[in-house]
Amino acid sequence: MMLKRKESLRVLVASSLLAASIAPLTQSYAAVPRMPVRTTTLSSVQSFSQLQAELPAGVKPLYLSTLASLYAANHMQPLWQDREAVHQFQQQLAEVALSGIQPQFTQWVRWLTDPRVTGMSRDVVLSDAMLGYLQFTSGVEINGSNWLYSNTPYKMTTPPLTVINQWQLAVRHGTTEHFVTTLEPQHPQYKKMHAALKHLLADTQAWPQMTSPASLRPGQVSNDVPALRQILSRSASMIDVTDNSTPAPTAETIAQNPTNNNVEDFSVDETAEKTQKPTPAVSPSATSVHDVLPAPTPDAPQGSTTTATAAPVVISDNIYTPQLVEAVKRFQKWQGLEPDGVIGPSTRQWLNASPRIRATLLALNIQRLRILPGDVNTGIMVNIPNYSLKYYLNGSEVLTSRVIVGRPSRKTPLMSSVLSNVVLNPPWNVPTSLVREDIVPKLMRDSGYLQKHGFTLLSGWSNDAEVVDPSTINWSMISPDHFPYRVRQQAGSMSALGRYKFNMPSSDSIYLHDTPNHNLFQRDVRALSSGCVRVNKASELANMLLQDTGWNDARISSTVKGGSTTFVPIRHHIPVKLFYLTAWVSEDGKPQFRTDIYNYDSTARSGAQISSQAEKLL
Repeated sequence: MMLKRKESLRVLVASSLLAASIAPLTQSYAAVPRMPVRTTTLSSVQSFSQLQAELPAGVKPLYLSTLASLYAANHMQPLWQDREAVHQFQQQLAEVALSGIQPQFTQWVRWLTDPRVTGMSRDVVLSDAMLGYLQFTSGVEINGSNWLYSNTPYKMTTPPLTVINQWQLAVRHGTTEHFVTTLEPQHPQYKKMHAALKHLLADTQAWPQMTSPASLRPGQVSNDVPALRQILSRSASMIDVTDNSTPAPTAETIAQNPTNNNVEDFSVDETAEKTQKPTPAVSPSATSVHDVLPAPTPDAPQGSTTTATAAPVVISDNIYTPQLVEAVKRFQKWQGLEPDGVIGPSTRQWLNASPRIRATLLALNIQRLRILPGDVNTGIMVNIPNYSLKYYLNGSEVLTSRVIVGRPSRKTPLMSSVLSNVVLNPPWNVPTSLVREDIVPKLMRDSGYLQKHGFTLLSGWSNDAEVVDPSTINWSMISPDHFPYRVRQQAGSMSALGRYKFNMPSSDSIYLHDTPNHNLFQRDVRALSSGCVRVNKASELANMLLQDTGWNDARISSTVKGGSTTFVPIRHHIPVKLFYLTAWVSEDGKPQFRTDIYNYDSTARSGAQISSQAEKLL
């Protein structure tokens, strides 16, 4: 009982403080046209009770005590008398709900589409949702890396009083619509993604499904082909299925640098390498045309498909024809997959993704726009799930490159930093985690491992650390958890860092670098590294950055060939942003989607549950 009294007192005190902070705003309200009001202002307690009486059973606002103060200060008049403001706010609210990042938003959408919630009760629910939305919009810039990339919903709290007061000023001055507009993502992509989301939600028909687990190759017969044909036909508004040209790779031409096959490449996840391109299963649902045609009889002409006892089998509807293969290649390009025409697990998963599922992915990534710069003047942007790097200089995109990012077990972190220097012929101090997990187990099996791969053993991490001869170590006393040495790979052709390293301050010791193994860039799935970002066009990026410091091509080339490690400070401020966007709209107006390699998009599944209600608000 005592705890309940203390809690009630705390709520009343908080409400009184809020009312006091809002009181000055009521003076400006006198000049605004409004509905007839009471001559006496209700207390927060009276307002609390009156608001409760307005609400249907089961509707319990999250911020009722705060709302009591707001409505009392507003003489119990509606806060949402601008129809266009309501429309704009409901659309933004629906987008957050579809993203699935916080279940409370889905509850607000359900209430706002409940026919019992009308009049003043609807006004209260809108205001309750606005308080939650204000908490989100005011805090997402600082907390976005956690709120937008976590499977655990963030904690709902009361938004800052300054933000609440801005909303109330807009209400009193009749500028609520403008205020609501300022809350949407201020990014060039937003309007396009918003339009694409509405278009996808408008498709309410059941989506065909390809059910066979077997890979489907050109010329084969499958019961899934009719569903495939429907999927491609209904995707026509999203991809150009009439273009008969063979699509090019989704990124730039791969830099074909010589590959040193003797390099110990710690970027490769052997498990992922084996599972990326699974061997197609041979089953009745994915067989070749010739396998299902009747065998010719001895008396039949060569190539005949008739027998003495059976009529020809009609299978034309189930053949994976060249026309369908070309359409699938365009579909694969649209998803950032290798356009090989083979329908394996990844391609099938995207073919089965309904427009409503895609809408929730757009909604989630719309919220991620809030923590991205709208226009990049100068800087390096790396989209992790798109495996791409873009370098902008003075407002122009001057370089695009494929990249390799961290595998799921060693994720590349979301981060912002600034380039500090470029290192030519960089040695590699192997991180302790890699030494323990990768190198020590191999050392214990092969004492000559270090020498074979150009590694040096040092006594520690200080600048005066001495070189240690591996033959002097008692390896029986060594284990992954007890290895007091530093491992360094010398610069040169064997270095896992290649010829260029791009340093930037990072608490995770993350940087961009070259690689001696450029064959890996040919893959469509490139989540392979131990966390750092490998750049396909590292030499071009280095040349651009070094030219700005006064180096010419001859100096760069001679330094690289000389093999000496050289640090070159960056002259100008060049920001680096490692971000994670799995859906956007390309320049041709088509929505693009990428595979969620780190399982950051799982919240969108819960958003899909209220897609029908969200569509009503949109």
